[in-house]
This record gives sequence, C-alpha cells and structure tokens, in this order.
Amino acid sequence: MKTTIATVTLVLSTALIPVTLARAAPPAAAKAKESTIDVWVRGKDAPGAARGVRLAARTVDLDTLPLETIEIYDAQYQQANAYRGIFLGALLERVAPDAGTDLAILHFANGMAIPLPFRDREVMKRLDPFVARGMRAEANGPVVNGLFPRITKKEARSDGRADARPIAFTGNKVVVIERWHPAVPAKALGVFSPWTHADTLVGIELASAPAYYAQFDVPGGADVHKGLEQFQQSCQFCHGARGVGAKLGWDFVEPTPMYSYRPKPRNLFFHVAYKPSDAAERGLMMPAMRHMTEADAAVLWRWLKAVATETMPAYSPK
Repeated sequence: MKTTIATVTLVLSTALIPVTLARAAPPAAAKAKESTIDVWVRGKDAPGAARGVRLAARTVDLDTLPLETIEIYDAQYQQANAYRGIFLGALLERVAPDAGTDLAILHFANGMAIPLPFRDREVMKRLDPFVARGMRAEANGPVVNGLFPRITKKEARSDGRADARPIAFTGNKVVVIERWHPAVPAKALGVFSPWTHADTLVGIELASAPAYYAQFDVPGGADVHKGLEQFQQSCQFCHGARGVGAKLGWDFVEPTPMYSYRPKPRNLFFHVAYKPSDAAERGLMMPAMRHMTEADAAVLWRWLKAVATETMPAYSPK
C-alpha cells in the first residue's frame, strides 16, 4: 500500500505552522465512500415512533458533480488556498430541496450539526460555503483530492483556542470565508464559531426551520424561552436533546440530564465559561464560552431542566 505525504504551510493567527500530513492511500472502495454525502428530508414524527424519519434519502457523489477549482479564503485555516469542489448552494440546487424546507442541517463526522438557512441569500452570500473535495498541497502544485491538513491541539492553541480538540478531515472539507454564523450573537464572534470545530461533511438534512426549532421549545415561561435562545446561540452545534440535534457532546437529557449533573445554575456557568489551562492535554474538548454571562447560564439551566422534565414537541412541519 502506498503512502501519500504532503506538506502544507498554514497561517493560524500570527504563527506560521508547517503541517505534514501522512496517510496511507485508501483502497478504491474507500475512495468512493470518501467522496459521498448523504442527503435527506426530515420527515414528520409519527406517534410512538423514533424521531428523525428520513425521507427522499439519497447519496451524492461529489466526484460525479461539475466541480470547479477556485481560490478562496478559508476561515478555519485562516488563509486562502486553491480548492476543488462545489458551492453548497449549487449542490443543494442539484438535489432540488422540497419547497417546505428552508434549513440545511450540515452533519459532520465528529457529530456536529450546523443548521444553515440556505434560502436566506444574505447568509449564503456572507459565508459563501464551498464543499471542497480537494485542495492544493503546495504553491503552484496540483489539487489533491481528500488531502486536507489536520489541525492538531498545538496548532489550535496557537490560534487562541487553548482547549480546542484536534480536527481531521477525510474526503471533503466545508470552506466558509467567515467564522460568522447567523445564530451566534455578535458578542461571541471573536470567541466562538462552530465552523472552527467542524470536520468532514457526511450528511445534509433538509428541514423546516420553524418545525425543527419548535421541538426544543418546551413549556416553562420567559426564562425557559430565554434559555432556549442560549441553546440555539451556543450549544446546538455540538449537543442535542432526546436524540434530536448534534451528537458531538453528550445529550442534554439522555441518559443523564445536564441540569442534574450541574445541579445549580452557578455550577453550569463555571462549566461553560471557563476551562483549566491544561484542558487540551486532559481531553476537555468543549471550548470556553467566554461570551456567556452568569445570567445567560442561569436561564440556560432553567431550559435544560424544562427540556428534561417536559415533553418535547414532535417535528411537525406544515
């Protein structure tokens, strides 16, 4: 089996970091799998059935699509490079989303789920999301499929993310030109971005945004509703509830409710807002949400208790 070695120089923050990627060339069957992304429509929940019904499921092979090579700035690597792939908007046009869907939930190999309102032209224009199949490994060199430098803990720390987890890519990489996301508040832009932690795109779930978010809207009053807003702004990209949503971090309800694990709002605040300096070495992967105040954590805790003790609404698009 041959081994492919490529050296890529990336600029992360102000540090110049040479990244050497060495990996065994996969067999033909694995190569085919690396180029594919599953796409489906989220179906209406049936009483007594499991959530997350997949309708109109299909597998898209990136290598069969009209790919283009472009020079584009990558907010995750923090530099421009030549990538070969397809704009996310063009990919979605080819799968012809149902008229009742307006949210593309991007599912990543590490369990992250990043919802994107793909029918909002301003959002798509600002992020300019591009699904890259390969990138240029060296200046003036060819674009190599599936060859994306791994971001190590050391490199993440050089970018000010002391507790960030290492990130590896296999087969594709989503490139956005800003770390901005429409759900993340302006006060958090310099501290947190879901795009920073995303790895390989493995699935695109098409849903109705109002119906999708209604699943998390449980009874409990104004503070609980404010807590839901905190969940949407900071937590939803890595965590879900009752199996709905992301799966990188633990589920907020099952098997152990987060509100009982952090039995007081102040305990939750210290958990989300601070991390020890050796967090990366100890395997504490969640980034410190330094933008979250103690008051924010208090209403989030109330929502966590409500979502664990109340019945979550079913996904029921109009």
